Amino acid sequence: MGITLLALGMLTAGCGKPAAPAGSRAQAKPIEVEVAPVLRRDIARSIDLTGTLFGQEEVTVSSKLAGRIIRLDHDLGDVVAPGQPLAQIEKTDVELALGERRAAVAASLAKLGLTSLPGDDFDPASLPAIRRARAEEANAQARFERARQLFEQTPPLISAQDFADIRTQSEVASRSAEVEVLTARALIAEARTQTAAVRTAEQLLVDTQVLAPAPPDAPNLIYRVAERRVSVGEMVTPGQALFRLVASDRIKFRGAAPERFAGRVQAGQAATLSIEAFERPFPATVTRISPQIDPATRSFEVEIEAENPDGRLKPGAFARAVVITGTDPGVSFVPAAAVSTFAGVQKVYGVKDSKAVEVRILTGVRDGGFIEVVGGLNLDHVVISSAGGLSNGAPVTVVEPPAAVRASERPTGG
Repeated sequence: MGITLLALGMLTAGCGKPAAPAGSRAQAKPIEVEVAPVLRRDIARSIDLTGTLFGQEEVTVSSKLAGRIIRLDHDLGDVVAPGQPLAQIEKTDVELALGERRAAVAASLAKLGLTSLPGDDFDPASLPAIRRARAEEANAQARFERARQLFEQTPPLISAQDFADIRTQSEVASRSAEVEVLTARALIAEARTQTAAVRTAEQLLVDTQVLAPAPPDAPNLIYRVAERRVSVGEMVTPGQALFRLVASDRIKFRGAAPERFAGRVQAGQAATLSIEAFERPFPATVTRISPQIDPATRSFEVEIEAENPDGRLKPGAFARAVVITGTDPGVSFVPAAAVSTFAGVQKVYGVKDSKAVEVRILTGVRDGGFIEVVGGLNLDHVVISSAGGLSNGAPVTVVEPPAAVRASERPTGG
């Protein structure tokens, strides 16, 4: 009869003793043992990581110009939507400069007889000064033509000097019209330059109000003020840090995974995050994996994200992550009490012909009161210790365990 039951006892001081002679063993009273089935079930494989929590976005808001802070709109811990004001810089000087530049634009346009800046396709010929110059040019040209007719008659009806004077006046009128066109174009260019200066001043006026960032690719971010670095009445300079904001509706965990897990961790895998402040873990998902392994630590960085709408997970906190890397079907489990260990050798006991038979095994993870058997076990039943220590070949008698014990013989995971 083949091995049908695996007899197991807890390791005792007698485990290492040599077996008794066959004659005396046959006369020994059998040891009562209880057997339990080898349980087979699917088990989720996971990797434990430690690391730090980070916000979805962290940004330091700085001043774009120099000035005095006259108002603060938010303080530590406040919730801030993108584009909301954080502080106000005094704007009197900027408003004065803006008014001066607008007046310069108006003056340049007035010289042209315009009230607004023309477009790029504007024809200067329609300007009053150029129309007047063109009219004077046409009149001078007509006088020249009449004088030429008089001068060319025989004998000439006007003197050579008068004819020369009229011709010069016609040429001057023509050049004056060209100068007016160039002057008009220069004034238009000057007005455009002054208009650009007006826009710059308008932007400076806008920049006197310090706003929370509004990234176009993430319009729904919600920031929280992590730090305020300025006070009302303080003079600030361009580039000076005023606030530090953290967007933590989604939280990021970053931790290092050992090199041996490089082939098992993938983006999209389920995970959990645990911190000391809360008993229950938070569900999360692996989002990013570093493409390289750090040669100094032989590890690679893993980024895990979790929803955090109530802000319970705080950036900067130490956290533990468990990444579910896959599921192995039909894994064998035996009760932890059924495994004996001596000199690094792990074993359980089966039953053959009413005698204990030693079976060496390799174990894996522990799940509650059960241990995974990785290799070496090909039996259907194992022994739960209910008597003294067992040895290979010891006589045994199988007895039924109490009902309460049988009901508890299940791994906690399923």
